[in-house]
Amino acid sequence: MHALRRLNDAAKPAGIGGRVASWQGSSHLREFALVGGAYLLYMLIRQIIAADINAVAFIHAQDVINLEKDLGFFWEPTLQSWAIETSDTMVVFFNWAYILTFYPIIITASVILYMKSRHRYRYYRNVVLISFLFALAAFAIFPLAPPRMLAKEFVDTMAIFGPSIYSGAEGASFYNAFAAMPSLHFGWSVLFGLIFFRSGSHFLRIFAFIYPLIMLFTIVVTGNHYFLDAIAGGIVIVISFGTVNAISAIRRGDISTSQVIPTTSRSLAAIGEMCRRHPDRSVLIRGSQPERQVTGQRRYDQDYQHSVYVSTFW
Repeated sequence: MHALRRLNDAAKPAGIGGRVASWQGSSHLREFALVGGAYLLYMLIRQIIAADINAVAFIHAQDVINLEKDLGFFWEPTLQSWAIETSDTMVVFFNWAYILTFYPIIITASVILYMKSRHRYRYYRNVVLISFLFALAAFAIFPLAPPRMLAKEFVDTMAIFGPSIYSGAEGASFYNAFAAMPSLHFGWSVLFGLIFFRSGSHFLRIFAFIYPLIMLFTIVVTGNHYFLDAIAGGIVIVISFGTVNAISAIRRGDISTSQVIPTTSRSLAAIGEMCRRHPDRSVLIRGSQPERQVTGQRRYDQDYQHSVYVSTFW
């Protein structure tokens, strides 16, 4: 009997009392649940915002355009037109870059970092999650129609040149079409560029500068973001780093909570101040045929080329 008990004890995993790994001991499962829960929250945010989100999002789009004109850097139509008129291949490249340089790179880099250094992974994971929470608040407070939905000045390059992943109704169910401000595509590319630079690898240090630059051109050429979205994305990352460092300092006892400046709330309030003017241009929903014809453009997936015009908003 004693021999059987010793044999049974030897078969039990060390440190968990012979039970199957508990929730507390399963860090992999916790990480998966944490990341999955964050994405679920992103999907649910569309259910708690105003019912008139479409009208408000297009009003905000005109506000952003007017602000960029006032600041002197409304360059998006010029850059997009240059890419389209230069080469169809270039446009298709940026369309695919929008898809392949975001989640694939982020997930791969996160898994490698998780396996190599759990401590560094948790630090950057916290920065990502904090930035995600700030972005969710911005998406709810300031829904924004991306440039590709404004037919008179922009073109939906994916609907015309492909791929059609983001153009059809199927793809639209997996993302919030009016979550343009801030641009997490650019913000997270800056964050992961920093991770690559700190890796010590000569190749990754070079890529650390190329990656955000490519992402900036990608989000603008494809008509998915304004330059102001990219600026907001960078600001969110800076605030997120500051928030994570402040929380860490508070937990260590280095500073008190009264010393932490609430910059985040003021930043979000400033975004809301942009909503002051009404749009006077027609708009176009993704997947429809652009109102202006582009030299050299070719049709991609005719099934998605249906016109849906929205001409009047508040």
